[in-house]
Amino acid sequence: MIRIFLASIILMVGLASCNLPSTPGEGTSTPTAIIPIPVSSIQIEGVPYKAYQIPGDPFRFVCQEPCPLDQQYIFAEYAGFRLAHPKLIQLTGVDTLTELQPVDMHLVIDDSICRELLGGHAGMYASTRKAYTCTDGPGYYPTIEEKLQKAAQPENQYFPLHEYMHTIFFGRISGKAGDFQDYYAEFFHDFVVPLPSHAIGIVDPAEFCSYRNQNPSGTDYPLWLISELCRQNGFQLTHVALSLIELDKLYQSGGGQVELGFTHPVPTVAQYRDILNRLLGSDTTQAFADACWPPELFGNSYSVPPACLSISTPATPTPFR
Repeated sequence: MIRIFLASIILMVGLASCNLPSTPGEGTSTPTAIIPIPVSSIQIEGVPYKAYQIPGDPFRFVCQEPCPLDQQYIFAEYAGFRLAHPKLIQLTGVDTLTELQPVDMHLVIDDSICRELLGGHAGMYASTRKAYTCTDGPGYYPTIEEKLQKAAQPENQYFPLHEYMHTIFFGRISGKAGDFQDYYAEFFHDFVVPLPSHAIGIVDPAEFCSYRNQNPSGTDYPLWLISELCRQNGFQLTHVALSLIELDKLYQSGGGQVELGFTHPVPTVAQYRDILNRLLGSDTTQAFADACWPPELFGNSYSVPPACLSISTPATPTPFR
């Protein structure tokens, strides 16, 4: 069955090259209480799964039956993610659209849903219009004991938070402008790459504006938007939540401009730019231009800067530490 891969930048610009922290979760951590999670039997696109969810949580962890994972690992990963999740939402100001919840968190990359694409990604089921993510939790560790320990620590939740954050943009921003469309705008790696590192506490918030990818891949935007917004318009970490709250209000009011099958029309990148303009008190168009966002998204109001024209071949992005 065809699914909607809204954040499927896999390998080249997905988890393999999204300027990820090189050593997430280093250091000591207070032990996290690992408790059993209520489990139910569900079907996803006709395939039986086990679903683990504490009532009221906007996400659930799912595992195709027969589940190959140690149940204690699922409990540990749930515990670690549940602690990290509110820290991310504190930075974004909004969670995934209610109409897309609960977000299914797949922990087996080759299950019936995730195997269609390599590596970590996020998307929506075409049949139910619900969001899902695919990761292997905290990443690879040689023993189940070590993986259990890492999974339960919120500072090791970069990868799950990264993919979950993609779902926050589902329905809230469209890369379509007239006949032009660029899905990279909807992936919004300019925010999705650095924010989880701040959420899990491995990057000082004071360093928010200092990040600028020095080795853009050529397969995505170079991830210069935050530094350009900071330099040109006084953007700060707190403006992320303020701007996304306003973006959500625009969506909920029906003020978006693109019909994509959500409850309301989806706002455009230009509409988000206008929100930033109001918050920051200055025109942010040049910041988007200097961060190599396509001019077509803004009515071709500028030409592509020379620095952006030189970005054409894949490279290893700057690690985000």
